[in-house]
Amino acid sequence: MIASNRVRENPDLIMGAIKKMYGESITVVQLAYVRAAAHFGSFSQAALSLGVTQPALSVGIASLERTIGTQLFDRSPSGVAVTTLGRTILPHVLQMLGSVESIAHEIASVRDSAPPLRVGVSPLLASSLIGRALEAASREQLGALVLREDNMTPLREALAQRELDVLFIPSVASAGQFANRVLESEPLHYLPSGAARGNGEAIEFSTLAAQALVLVGDACGLTTFTEALFTESNRPLSRYAGEADSYRTLQKWGELGLGGVLLPRSQFSPDTRSQPVLREGTPLLISYEAVWNPHSPRSSTVVSLLDAMRD
Repeated sequence: MIASNRVRENPDLIMGAIKKMYGESITVVQLAYVRAAAHFGSFSQAALSLGVTQPALSVGIASLERTIGTQLFDRSPSGVAVTTLGRTILPHVLQMLGSVESIAHEIASVRDSAPPLRVGVSPLLASSLIGRALEAASREQLGALVLREDNMTPLREALAQRELDVLFIPSVASAGQFANRVLESEPLHYLPSGAARGNGEAIEFSTLAAQALVLVGDACGLTTFTEALFTESNRPLSRYAGEADSYRTLQKWGELGLGGVLLPRSQFSPDTRSQPVLREGTPLLISYEAVWNPHSPRSSTVVSLLDAMRD
């Protein structure tokens, strides 16, 4: 009798006994179902309060009852009533759920008080990728994201000096001492010189060697990527002598006939029928990656953000 009283008074002993008898098959969700059903005296009202369907709640409680080998509720057309055993264990169910909810509250408090994650983004990135990051951070309650758009060199310097926590940049250089993960890729498109709208038909990369290209400065990484494509293909890169300062300027100069334009699809104006670029029949892609310091205190938050974006 003394041992029995010790078990009843100590929820840790109860949980130890439950795990020894039933393993990990009893879930917090099932216990929440029990608490709500006991409070309302009705499976339907309990389900409504928890935002689940009545069948889901009924099945969850029935599964718990099968696991422990006895009924916790007497069912009737007018509702449900807690059984004698149910009344015995209900205080411990409430205490365990209270502990779990306290843990969840503490985690939420820590996340809410955490400083915002500082994200450096290349101007070459599609806005949809940034949107994914913002949505993922909100969904997983990772805190606010503070964005800084800049070119490759200042972004990498800010990451090294821990002024930024993670970079979203084109995959055009080695990550070096930093960790990296590819986020997504998008196709390269071409707009012929002097054309406001292309014909939308795919074009082989090999044919571009005979065309002069208008390029932007190399600060964003696109020119490095373009030069590497021609070098890998052993083809000469013919370039217009001048240099545009933005992607919008690049397209306008191309339309003026200064040269063809090679850009990620997202950087062309939405109404432009640019041409997908193929290399031996395969679409040419440019990839974007996340780069961060794996030894930074914010590294785990960065990884959580990237995992959420992938999911």
